[in-house]
Amino acid sequence: MSKKIVLVSALLVTTAGIANAGPFPYIGANLGINTITSTDTVNSNVAAARVVPVTLFAGYGGLITQNIYFAGELSGTPASAEITNKNNIKTTYGFGLSLLPGLMLNDHAMGFARAGFVRSRFSGMNMLCTGGIFGLGLQTSLTQHVDLRGEYDFTAYRTVGTLGAPRSDTFNLGLVYRF
Repeated sequence: MSKKIVLVSALLVTTAGIANAGPFPYIGANLGINTITSTDTVNSNVAAARVVPVTLFAGYGGLITQNIYFAGELSGTPASAEITNKNNIKTTYGFGLSLLPGLMLNDHAMGFARAGFVRSRFSGMNMLCTGGIFGLGLQTSLTQHVDLRGEYDFTAYRTVGTLGAPRSDTFNLGLVYRF
């Protein structure tokens, strides 16, 4: 009998999920593929780069109703590895601030949107540039405190020198640790 109680208790602890937590701070890390494109405003040359960014983030969020989630998040990209870089448009580091409204799909999974801004360094122009970020993602609980997050983000930057207004498409996969 005691084995059954221990087994049921362990199962409940490991499957507590997102929905059972109140507002909580969290931290995490993403690894992604980022494709950046832009058209040169002077001679219409296309610039493109593909990088692998490592993003660290921290936030605070929770359920505001039974099904509605809301969070604020700070993020930083301390480094990115270059895969391709045509006409030197690669970003090397950046930081951002986002709001994440979400909808609980069940006790362990959530769909969310991202809206905010980022500031990224374009290495070829040696400039920091601000952009608006918009995204969609899914997050599911793996254990009581660890979630898996997959996300697509689109970023539209302001004009960067003669490179025009770069656009960025990023696919991220990450882990979230909730305190």
